[in-house]
Amino acid sequence: MSEELDLIRGSGNVYRDLGWPDAEVRQIRAELAAEIIRELHERRLSQRKAAEITGLAQPDISRIKNADLKGFTLDRLVTALNRLNRQVEVRVIPAARTNIRPTLPTKPGTAPFPMA
Repeated sequence: MSEELDLIRGSGNVYRDLGWPDAEVRQIRAELAAEIIRELHERRLSQRKAAEITGLAQPDISRIKNADLKGFTLDRLVTALNRLNRQVEVRVIPAARTNIRPTLPTKPGTAPFPMA
């Protein structure tokens, strides 16, 4: 006897699907790390040589290869990619209509963004 399974299509960002509040940043870090791993694999670089080229410590290379990205900032990963002769481009696109939050005041005399 087999059970029927429901198919749920993901958003393309597993962190968002799991409801993590910083899903977009985590997804970007994962994509940058994957690109670093791909480049190291293509060049057949040892962790020691990769550390020399990227300016990262050898244990950091190991952490990236093991997808342990806690503590890695986006700029640190981008810098490592630049040193591997990879260019990183950033695109900003409009959010899906369902994710757009109103930016106009809801009450007369209120600002759309919190004022300091």
